[in-house]
Order: sequence, then structure tokens, then C-alpha cells
Amino acid sequence: MTREVFKTLLLGLLVLSSVAMTWNILFYRSDFENYKSPSGSAKSVAISENGSRSASSVVAPTLFLQHSAGGVLGETRTSQVQGAYALIQRASFSDLVPVAYRLQVPARKNDLSYEVIFPAPLMHDTLKKIFGFNEKNTAIPQNVLIDRIEFYTAEKGGLIALFSSQDGRNQFFATANRIDLSVLKHLFARTSSTSYEREHLSGKIAYVPAKKTELPTVMFYYNLKKLDAFVPILFNDPEENIFHNRGKLMYTDGQSQLEQTGNVLQYVNVNPGISDNNQQLTDPIFHSYDLLNNFKEWTDDYGYAGLELSKNRKSETVTFRMRIGDYLAFNTDYYPNPFLTQIELTWKNGQLSSFNRTLLDLNPIDQPGSVSLDSGKSILQKLKAAAVPVSRIQDLTIGYQLAAPKGNNNYSLEATPDWFYKLDNRWYSATDAIIQKGMLGKERRSS
Repeated sequence: MTREVFKTLLLGLLVLSSVAMTWNILFYRSDFENYKSPSGSAKSVAISENGSRSASSVVAPTLFLQHSAGGVLGETRTSQVQGAYALIQRASFSDLVPVAYRLQVPARKNDLSYEVIFPAPLMHDTLKKIFGFNEKNTAIPQNVLIDRIEFYTAEKGGLIALFSSQDGRNQFFATANRIDLSVLKHLFARTSSTSYEREHLSGKIAYVPAKKTELPTVMFYYNLKKLDAFVPILFNDPEENIFHNRGKLMYTDGQSQLEQTGNVLQYVNVNPGISDNNQQLTDPIFHSYDLLNNFKEWTDDYGYAGLELSKNRKSETVTFRMRIGDYLAFNTDYYPNPFLTQIELTWKNGQLSSFNRTLLDLNPIDQPGSVSLDSGKSILQKLKAAAVPVSRIQDLTIGYQLAAPKGNNNYSLEATPDWFYKLDNRWYSATDAIIQKGMLGKERRSS
């Protein structure tokens, strides 16, 4: 059997496994009935005809790494990352041990390991829903925030799954069953993978490409979802109890307000009250997914991309970001389109407090060109030269900059590849920062 035939058969098996996992996760027993939307979950409302997504396609890793003595190789192609993800979801985890100190982690047999990294941390309940923690004596520590899982062969035998936080600290490990490291090895396409380097950011260990990355620009045709389509979801008895400001796209019932600003929806509930169980959501990530999926609000391809928790967890914000190809999309023109490429839900006391999302519905029409992006190390050097406080950067990633709609009848948008960095919990375009520094330099020389 040739290697190509083996890879074809392997891919077929992974596709079947993925379908099975998708079915199980899509129809898992949701806790949505315990935490209803403002109008209640029984409403029969659909924002998009094809707006349902499986949990494993929304809450998913975006990077698949191979660690070896020769360095780190990475895959961002969705097909490869999802293949590894489906394989990992088939595993079961037992003998879980919280990590109290570094040497407690089992020694490695060799330098070979595989790792998946999520764009944002997963909470305790999210981990339980996605992965095979099915043994009664396998208790995941509470309050852990995990964004990466590494698999390696232990020196004493057996496969170890090491769960770590975004700052690189090991949180707990477990024995991984029903998974073969050699299958992950065959799944990893060395010929098309990219060398990656480890960068220490502020509170996060990031892996960035060691060489240039070339990606296509993408053109889209777009239309806007109508604001009134969301009224039945966000208000009780919308025909009687809400006031419509006819001079402005705005609805209110005296306590909650829904309005359209530019091309985004913004909803706020001034007094969200207290949930029926008188406590915060046990899982704001999956509850947010449930609400959006229940009303088929995935107008485009979205991925879980952000989590902010207040110290007492009275406020919990979950962000889903639009995906273009294999990368997340951004728009750094914060006014008047602060949520042009994302959906953001904030929960207070277990109830929806604010809801902000794009109204764009995109359809790709062309790939008119391509952009060559610098390596991660090179872009950090350029940002430092542009007076960006690199030591305070919280995250760094390649993505797409989606242009804001123009004020004319041209219903097309362009998405351009770029580097993006997170500073003070806000995303910025690296190209904009570098160009602005150059323009300021020219102004100083000409004055």
C-alpha cells in the first residue's frame, strides 16, 4: 500500500469520525432551557436558512503543531486541524492529575509530540462537553482556562495528554486512551506545513510562522440582515410591549434597547435581573453557542474567539469571530462598526446583558490577488520600531482585515491578509501601525 493510498484511507476514516462526533455534539443535551434568551427559547425564529453549526466546528482549534528535535512545524489549514481535532475528540481521558509543580508532569520518551491550540481559553464545562472525560473519577479542576492540549509518549509508556493555559503553564494531565500518536503523525502533512517559532507575549505563549506567509485577498458580495428579524428573539410580546422609533432603527420596551449602528446590531438590557438558579452561568461559552445556534444566527462561518470574565464572574463576555478561509477576520475601524466581524454576548447574573453583532451576510465572489506577510519575529521587530509597546502585546495572529462598507451602492467588500496584535484587550492592524509611524516620520521631516 502506497503512502498516498494510506493517507486517502486515513482521511476517509477521519471524515466518518468527524461526522459521528458532529452528530453527537450537535444533539448533545443542551442546558439552554435553564438559561433562556430574553424572549424565551420556545420562539420559532430563524435568522439564516442555513444558520445551524455543530459545536465542534464553532468551538475549535485553529493551529495544529508538531514538536520534534528538528523544531516546530505548524498547520493552519482547516481540513488538517479539524482532522486532528476529530481524532482527539474520539479519545477518552483517565487518571487525571492536577499539576502542582513542573516536575510532576510525566517524563517524555522522546522529543516528538503533537499539540492543538484554540484561539481562546476553554472552561471546565466546555472541556467536559467537547472531550471524553467520561469516568466518574476523572474530575477536571474548577476554574481552569485551557487553550492548548499536547500529546506525547511517556517514558514509562502510555500516551499523555497535557492541558495547559495560554501562558504556557501546565494545568493538568491525563492518560489518553483510544488514540494513536502515529495516526496524528501521518495526519500531519510535513510537505505543506510551515516552521513555527515560540514567542513570549504578555500573558501568552504564541506560536508564529518563522517564514513569510502568502495568502489571497478575497472579494465578497454582501447584504444586511434586517434588524427587525431579531426583535422576536430579544423581546417578549414584541407586537404589544415595545416602542419603535420610526426616525431611527431602534426598538425599546423601557428596560431593553435594540438598535442598528452602521452595519452592526447593538442590544442592551439595563436590568438583566437574576437567573432562575440564582447563580452565574456554569458555561457561558456553550450557552452563547446554544443561543446563537437555536435561532440559526450563524450567517457566515464563525469560530469561538474570546472570553472575558470579571473577578467575581458576575459578568462574562463571549466572542465569536468571522472566519475567512483558514483565518479569523478583523475590522479595526472601531467606529461606527466596532463589531463588523464578530458576535459578542455579555451575561450578568446568568442573564443576557448585552448583545452586539454584525449584520453582514457575506458571499465570496473573487480572489483578485495575494499578499505576502512577514514572519512573526519580523513583524514584532517592525512593531517595536513603530513605537508599539511590544512587551505589552497580549496576542499576535495572522488574519483578514475586512473593509467597512462604503456609503454608496457598491455592495462589495475586500478582505486583505494582515498581522493583528492585541493590546489592552483591543485588536489592531500591524500594517496600520507601521504605516502610521512612517507617515508621522515623514511629517516630522517635512516640518
